[in-house]
Amino acid sequence: MVERCADCGFDLAGGRVEVVPTAHYMMGGVVFDPDCRTRIEGLFAAGEDTGGVHGANRLGGNGVANSTVFGGVAGAAMARYVRGGGRLRMPDQGAIAAASAAALAPLGRPAGDLEAIRDRLSTLMWDDVGIVREAAGLERAARGLVDLDAALDAIGVGGDRAFNLTWHDWLNLKNLVLVSRAIAASAAARNESRGAHHRRDFPETYALANSAFTTVRLEAGMPVVGSEAVRFTRVRPGETLLRDAAE
Repeated sequence: MVERCADCGFDLAGGRVEVVPTAHYMMGGVVFDPDCRTRIEGLFAAGEDTGGVHGANRLGGNGVANSTVFGGVAGAAMARYVRGGGRLRMPDQGAIAAASAAALAPLGRPAGDLEAIRDRLSTLMWDDVGIVREAAGLERAARGLVDLDAALDAIGVGGDRAFNLTWHDWLNLKNLVLVSRAIAASAAARNESRGAHHRRDFPETYALANSAFTTVRLEAGMPVVGSEAVRFTRVRPGETLLRDAAE
């Protein structure tokens, strides 16, 4: 770390180094079953792109355990799926064409200032969807994110597809805006404070027995938020396996 800071012009050993919060991980991701199946036939998911494993906040080190454990579960489940008659399906050519057109769209438009939009996104998410949230800020963020999405769609990148890192930046920024919209919509829908989610206007936490997790779907270009109750299939709130085992 001393060497890495030195590369950036900071003396970690004897000088002052700026420290700021950053987004290190997400607790959300693709909804999946215990055997790593998803709601799309033939698609399995495991690791930190899945949701529902960490609850209200991830414990340190759980990311590695998540990938290792569910990676093994997914591998075994996929083997059973194939042996049980699961097969490869022909892809939806319409979906492929639509995805390709969306990805290639910025190559046909005049280049714009991607960094300015990225900076606006960072400021908006920090100010209105940051550590402490409230309804007014979340509503303002939702409107601002729609505007940023439109601003991004209005600009393109120069060059062609070959080794075009600016094009990659445009695609990454498009995804950042989409994920930000999902986060803001989810935060606005949860009128309580729980784990890493804190609402200034709703500081209380619901009863643990009534826990629910939030789902988000993109429909007609807008995030649609739902809620599903947590199913306590192993241990219910207030119970302990350790005491029962000791007895």
